Amino acid sequence: MSSASTPRGRFPGVFFAVNYLVLLAILIYIAGDNLTGPPPAVAFLSGALIGYVALYLIPVALVTALLHRFVHAGLARGVAVLLTAATVLLLIVDAQIHGLYGFHLNGFVWNLLITPGGIASMGGSDSAILVAVLVCMLVVLFEAGLMWLGRRSLPATRLILVALLVAMVGERLAYGISDLNGYRPVLAAAQSVPFYQPATFAGLAEHFGYQRPRRGEFKLEDGGRLNYPARPLEVVEDPSSPNILFLVSESLRADMLTPEIMPNLWRFAADSGRRYTQHVSGGNGTRMGVFSLFYGLPGNYWFSFLNHRRPPVLVTELQRRDYRLGLYTSARFSYPEFDQTVFASVPEDALHSDDEGLGWQRDRRNVERLLSFMDEDSETPFFGFMFFESPHARYYFPEDSVIRPDYLKELNYATMDVQRDMPLIFNRYVNSVHHLDQQLGRILDKLRESGRLKNTLVVITGDHGEEFMENGRWGHNSAFHEQQIRVPLVIAGLDIKPAVVQVPTSHLDVAPTVLRRLGVTNPASDYAEGVPLDQAAKQPYRLVASWNAMAYLGPEYKVSMPTSVGGLAEMSISYADDRPVPDENAVLMKTRDNLVELLKDMSRFYAREAP
Repeated sequence: MSSASTPRGRFPGVFFAVNYLVLLAILIYIAGDNLTGPPPAVAFLSGALIGYVALYLIPVALVTALLHRFVHAGLARGVAVLLTAATVLLLIVDAQIHGLYGFHLNGFVWNLLITPGGIASMGGSDSAILVAVLVCMLVVLFEAGLMWLGRRSLPATRLILVALLVAMVGERLAYGISDLNGYRPVLAAAQSVPFYQPATFAGLAEHFGYQRPRRGEFKLEDGGRLNYPARPLEVVEDPSSPNILFLVSESLRADMLTPEIMPNLWRFAADSGRRYTQHVSGGNGTRMGVFSLFYGLPGNYWFSFLNHRRPPVLVTELQRRDYRLGLYTSARFSYPEFDQTVFASVPEDALHSDDEGLGWQRDRRNVERLLSFMDEDSETPFFGFMFFESPHARYYFPEDSVIRPDYLKELNYATMDVQRDMPLIFNRYVNSVHHLDQQLGRILDKLRESGRLKNTLVVITGDHGEEFMENGRWGHNSAFHEQQIRVPLVIAGLDIKPAVVQVPTSHLDVAPTVLRRLGVTNPASDYAEGVPLDQAAKQPYRLVASWNAMAYLGPEYKVSMPTSVGGLAEMSISYADDRPVPDENAVLMKTRDNLVELLKDMSRFYAREAP
């Protein structure tokens, strides 16, 4: 039908204007606690709410305009009613979820809601469903009535659009500048906006030589949505303060800890340590893996802790006791942003990055630095950390580390054939892990020879694993397959007796274990979702996170669900060993109660109201 013969009335501008005010009111209800903060944060949040309401309505308005212009005005109005009602209902649901759990509607919640029995397991009932249906009907009727009353066009449209554009651009700039300078009130306020997408200028700023300022002093009373820790730490009188040493490797999967590939760590674990054979990282990538190791929290908290620049209680407790700090990475502390999370309170002169040359070369230099640091002062306890890069793709190593000579000599992503070359690529990886073990051996030998092992708690693990097409993937960050999440864990020193532990454990259990050794008497639930490692057998499941998904690891099944509302198709259900299940719905029915508990784990340390 041509536009000339298309029945058209006026575009329903008043209808959209009233809905704009309705949605704005819902957003003010959701974000209301943050509208009483510092003036810059209130100004930012006001601009964000004004702009985001427009963003929610733009898709509906565009569809309506196209139908109105090219098809039929009556059809356009009907579609506008249904789509706008859906938008209003979505934000009403988000308001309820945000009030209950402290975060916005996401794929994880959505999957629980649509799982058979999911609503009931979340505390819903038949009457609640009836109320929900009635609310849906009332919203649709409201929108239909509003369309009938507000079919007129809107005056001063251009002026309104300019005002909205100014608000949206201003909000983008305010967030980006706040991110660069670590201004927490604005970063925290952004989390109250449903489906907020941050705009950061870090890469551009770094290109022009801008260095982000680091705070000289950390204050635990920083406000925001976090309620962490839930209670202040309590410590026994005159607690022991042993040296603490974390040795963490990039991409170290569990099956690499063998007498052939890692003989130094294997012997050390047998003679002096406790080796955990069923251990998983808290993530399938570096951010979530290291975050879970130090915080004992699932990775969905990463974004809030990054925005708040909030370090873990483990690090702040060590600083409170005036530990010497020596932290080394063969990558950069600014990427991932550990200088703004795990080590946000650590003085800059204690953070040592080396990203020059190949990973194995950096590791060797940093081991020298770490050994020198350990020798500096034998009277004051130290906290040492080193992040190794040797096993990072493309898996570089020197000739004296080759134990698998049949390896791909030149790993070129452009010319390689994944299926043909993967066994040779895997051998490259094995050689790089052997080099890692050689460097670990230097540190462990020093601890034993100096007699310091008896007063040093040593934690050795990987940030995540690495897959080599065993389940159709290569690398990490892509799935929750066993090869990507299983890592070795060896804990040694003090009075720990050698043992092989075969109960399921995770990175979330490490921080509670270390804090208990430091004399902290709080239950782990005051600051973590993990438990001390000797209590891990009592846990019904473990948690693993990616950038936008969370996985439940039970004794029989593995269920991953997206934490972004846009990733609804990413749900994955399998047996614990990654074999496919015959009936996914049956698994969801069996695990739904634990999934609801997992939802609480993902939200327990969010404040429900302004502090």
